[in-house]
Amino acid sequence: MQAGLSFGGDRDLYSALGYSRVLTPGMYRGRFIRDGIAARVVEVKPQETWRGGAEIIEDEDESVETEFEQTWDELNKRLHIWSVFQRLDTLAGLGRYAVLFVGLPGDSAVPAGKVRNADDVLYLTPYAEEESTIQTWDTNTQSERFGQPLTYKLKRATSGGKSIDVTAHWTRVLHVADGGLEDTVYGVPRLERVYNLFDNVEKVVGSGSEAFWRRVHRGTQVEVDPAIKVSDAELADMKEQIKEYEHNLRRTLTTRGVTIQELGGDVSNFGPQITSLMALISGATGIPQRLLLGSERGELASTQDKKAWDERIQDRRDSYAEPIVVRPFIDLLTRVGVLPEVEDYSVRWPAMVEHSETEKADIATKWADLNSKQGDIVVLASEIRGRVLGLDPIEDSVDEMDLEKMREELKPPAPVLALPPGGDPNANAEPVEPVDQPTDEDEAQ
Repeated sequence: MQAGLSFGGDRDLYSALGYSRVLTPGMYRGRFIRDGIAARVVEVKPQETWRGGAEIIEDEDESVETEFEQTWDELNKRLHIWSVFQRLDTLAGLGRYAVLFVGLPGDSAVPAGKVRNADDVLYLTPYAEEESTIQTWDTNTQSERFGQPLTYKLKRATSGGKSIDVTAHWTRVLHVADGGLEDTVYGVPRLERVYNLFDNVEKVVGSGSEAFWRRVHRGTQVEVDPAIKVSDAELADMKEQIKEYEHNLRRTLTTRGVTIQELGGDVSNFGPQITSLMALISGATGIPQRLLLGSERGELASTQDKKAWDERIQDRRDSYAEPIVVRPFIDLLTRVGVLPEVEDYSVRWPAMVEHSETEKADIATKWADLNSKQGDIVVLASEIRGRVLGLDPIEDSVDEMDLEKMREELKPPAPVLALPPGGDPNANAEPVEPVDQPTDEDEAQ
């Protein structure tokens, strides 16, 4: 409540500028729905974080698929887990947290018991903060969940105007909070720190657009010659023509004793103010302007922005997506018996940088040149093919006979020698004098 106060409270900037001091999840959602740039702020990090999903690996041997991996893959195919995580992450950014309600057998208000198999997980439903109220808390200081929610009240309106109310125990819920500082229950809404800036954007765009509307065409002056008598019917007809000229496609006027003059106009340029506000929003959210606005700002700047952004998203995967979302969800499924207990597993994310075919070919050429420049084998052809070009080994794609045939075709042709008239290549050759072979002493010198 102290924000915006200065001069000992005599000046209240929030009140003067029309900023809201208390922000609610409903206000965030309203801005998310109606403001495209605000929606981009909320959505872009979840979209980039969860793009392509990830692999859950127990055994690093690719030829082995464990029961844990197989069960996870089947569950993912049926419930589209990575897509649900992206939706959950987006909803978490609209408020201080979001929850994922896991459809398990039994009364949802009591702790979840062991399930028969993975098919007992019926659904995965994400809820935003405004739809999931924390009802009770763990107040036992000796509990490992001290200060954590125990039960939630889930409420969602249906298309028929009714609402579905469910009490959910924490063993059936995955709680996700992004950007939490003091605890893991409440995070920071992604629009909170830039809400005032979006108010300013609306002021600039709204007033600038209104100024454009008013100044681009200031109106028309109609001057009636007082020496000409105009009947009421003629005057009414001229008024109707002018109305059609202003609002429809009519571009000719039939008048008598009337002079019509356009007042002219100019336009208001509010581009610099918007550019400054977009730069502030970009800095506050850590989202490069080219991603925020979908525009390129030069090749060098674009490359640098992309590299920094990819590193930021990878950091988000390591510090938020995996420890706050993926692993707690797997722990929940393991606790109720959906997934078998394993000693350890890893979360393998897809590469952030996807090179074009031209870039891959350029990198492969440079790798191949290393061998000739070093005069030794630095990289193998199989490494270039697999790691740079992303292709399967040649032996897996072509059988041995076709492979040998292709290698023969790639060999350079032998040089063609012109034969003398007799046909014997040595017929006119001059005798070659023997050359003394170097001795060991000569080679040493």
